[in-house]
Amino acid sequence: MVVWVPAEPQTSRVSSLLSYAILLGGVLTMGIALYMVVTNYSSLPYRDGWIQVQVAARGDSPFAPAWLWELRNEHRMVLPKMFLGVDLRWFQARQVFLLTSIFVIQLLQWGLLCWSMRVLGGWRGALWRTGAGLAAFCLFCPSQWENLIWGFQVCFVLPQLLATLSFVALLLYWMRSQQHPDERPPARFLVLSVLAALGASYSLASGSLLWPLLVAAALYLRLRAATWSFAVTGVVSTALYFYHYARPAVHAAPAAALGAPISLLKFWAFYIGGPWEHHGMRDPEILALAGIGVLLALLAPALEEVRRFRPFAMLLALIMAFCLATALLTAVGRADLTLGQALSSRYQTVALLFWCCVGLLFLGATFFARYGVVLTQVCLLAIFARGAVLVHYPLDEARGRSFEQRAVTAAVVTDVYDPDTLKQTYPQTDMPLSTLPYLKMNRLSVFSGGDGWELGKPLESVFPQASPDDCTGVLEPAVKLEVPYGRGLRISGWAWDRKHHQPPVAMVATTDGVITGLGAVGQKRPELRAAQRELSSSHVGFVAFSPEPQPNSEVKLYAVLSGSPPTACYLPGK
Repeated sequence: MVVWVPAEPQTSRVSSLLSYAILLGGVLTMGIALYMVVTNYSSLPYRDGWIQVQVAARGDSPFAPAWLWELRNEHRMVLPKMFLGVDLRWFQARQVFLLTSIFVIQLLQWGLLCWSMRVLGGWRGALWRTGAGLAAFCLFCPSQWENLIWGFQVCFVLPQLLATLSFVALLLYWMRSQQHPDERPPARFLVLSVLAALGASYSLASGSLLWPLLVAAALYLRLRAATWSFAVTGVVSTALYFYHYARPAVHAAPAAALGAPISLLKFWAFYIGGPWEHHGMRDPEILALAGIGVLLALLAPALEEVRRFRPFAMLLALIMAFCLATALLTAVGRADLTLGQALSSRYQTVALLFWCCVGLLFLGATFFARYGVVLTQVCLLAIFARGAVLVHYPLDEARGRSFEQRAVTAAVVTDVYDPDTLKQTYPQTDMPLSTLPYLKMNRLSVFSGGDGWELGKPLESVFPQASPDDCTGVLEPAVKLEVPYGRGLRISGWAWDRKHHQPPVAMVATTDGVITGLGAVGQKRPELRAAQRELSSSHVGFVAFSPEPQPNSEVKLYAVLSGSPPTACYLPGK
């Protein structure tokens, strides 16, 4: 058995120029993803992100072994919980560490794939640039927006990186055994492969799928020591995983899902085909069937590379198998949900990696064809262009989530715990209500100093007054909140910064001239844009909160306009 490494292909000038364009497209996609992370940042935990704060609030250590091992739904999330603990203990629970970790993990995944193209595949020049651009586009595609702006989702990106690392280490172990058949290959590659697989297993339930894949790969490569290592470690790891395991009642029982194979396969197909679906598509079932046809057409010639023991092709095939198995495992546990749930943006991280590997496998198989390479590159650029046309959809969805988080921040910082607003960050409002005192006492998250610094200060000492003509908007009737844990006012409406032709950056409320309330701007109100010709954005809605005023006190609302310094523009009520 000989390890095959291709020589650098002779490419035309057209192909070389197209490869630079594809690489540039990938880099621009990274930039858009980074822009999405920065502009939609919120220091407030979201949904499952509250679990770590809850543990600390009840007096337990976020690094206690019992807590790290405790099931979260069907997952043993030892590594992700450690990330959450680090963010809580050393980064004030502001989500910065978690969001940075997610972006860095995707960068490492991209770097590992690019490195593998060169070392395992021998890709150089235009071929490598095309592959690197495709990988960047898929790994940072904004359609997976939930995983990019939600700190807890470190658990969703970590298994794919560790799986790729485990497969790469196995192939390096095999290549060394082929290059030096009379010597025992270095054990460090095998140890790294096992450790990476263990890390994936205790990041998300899908990580345990690595063990049968690694055993099958080791058998195929005739690596006896590796086969036994993976088999024994996998059996022990899986047995530990299921020790005192309790199936979550909120999800479908595996037996019920397997008893409805058509629904199961539909969910699986929608999951994998998610990156090709976009808003307003009428017949996603047809798309799924077409996608399966395209997949089979692409894989037929490409999988021949695996049969010839091409290392990089085997890596891609293993990653694809892991992604397909992950989608199937998700379908078994979530088949009771609607098919629309299969198109959730958080699942697209796995689906996009799958399609990335399909594209790379096909690219490597056709790059030596005389005209195939240019045709493939043109198709990739067409996909990139289509993605650019549709990018406003995930950007809008991320912006909507960001508005909800900023609205909750305004409510809790002003001590107006509006239940309708709190449930936007966690459906059961008792979770944030029980943990917010802990955050406030320890100056964590939104209470760490950055949010609400204006409260209690005279308006004129913080914001210069803007001309009333610089803004426009409408205040809807205020809602009086009489909840026992935070009475006050909820003020809604819309506002527009006429001076800068954009929505205001924030809202502030004053009571007798002193800032007592805060608000968030960015709610999507498309009907207003249709009715108000001067509006160039639909994200003009706002919600603001102010504590219950004393009798005879005067409450006023101001739109904060961007500038240096920012200014406050008075919005008169009805």
